[in-house]
Amino acid sequence: MAPVAVPAEAGLPSVAALRAPAEAAFARLARDIAADKELVPESFGELVCRFAEFPLLQFTGDEKETVALDGQPDGSGWARLAWDGLTALQEYAAAAVRGEAGGDFKAWCEHTPPGCHHFPPRKAVRWESRTVESHAKWKRERMLPVPPCVDASRRAFMGAHLRIGGGSTAPRLHYLDDCSGSGRIYVGYIGQHLTNTRTN
Repeated sequence: MAPVAVPAEAGLPSVAALRAPAEAAFARLARDIAADKELVPESFGELVCRFAEFPLLQFTGDEKETVALDGQPDGSGWARLAWDGLTALQEYAAAAVRGEAGGDFKAWCEHTPPGCHHFPPRKAVRWESRTVESHAKWKRERMLPVPPCVDASRRAFMGAHLRIGGGSTAPRLHYLDDCSGSGRIYVGYIGQHLTNTRTN
C-alpha cells in the first residue's frame, strides 16, 4: 500500500490562527487609544467640570471667561493643551510639596522626570514683563482670586502662565505656585490673552 501524500501545509497553523493574536493586540490598542481620548476633555466646559481631578490645583477664576473659549474654532485643541498643562502642574505640585521638584514649573518642564507628563518648556512662562507689571491697569487684570490663607486681600498677582493657544485670542492660563505655603497651585485665569503691549 503506497503511503498517503501529506500536503506541505499539514500540521502548520492556518493564516487565521496566526493573525488572531495580532488582531487581538490591535483591538486592545484601539480600545486603549479610545480610552485615552475619552480621558482628555474636548472642551473648556468639560475641563472646568473636571478640575477636581487635580487635587493639588484649585481653580479660582471666572468659569464664564474660560468656557467662552469653546466658541473659538481652535477651542477643542486649546482645551486639550490646557489639560496637558494642568496634568503637568499637578505632577510638579506633588513633587514640590515634598521638596523634590528641583526648581519652579518652568525648570520642571525643561527637565521633566522620567514617567511624568511633559509640557513644552517654551509654553511655560515664569513671569510677566516688567512693562506689564509696572502698568497699573495691566497689573490689576492679573491680580486674581486666591483664598485668604494665601493673601488676606483674596487677590494675588499671577504673572506665571501657560501659553495654550495663538492667533488673535492667544489664550493663557495664569497661576500662582504656593506649594511652599498652602501646598497648592491656584489657577486664577483661563481665557483670552490679557492686555499687554501687543493686545493694546
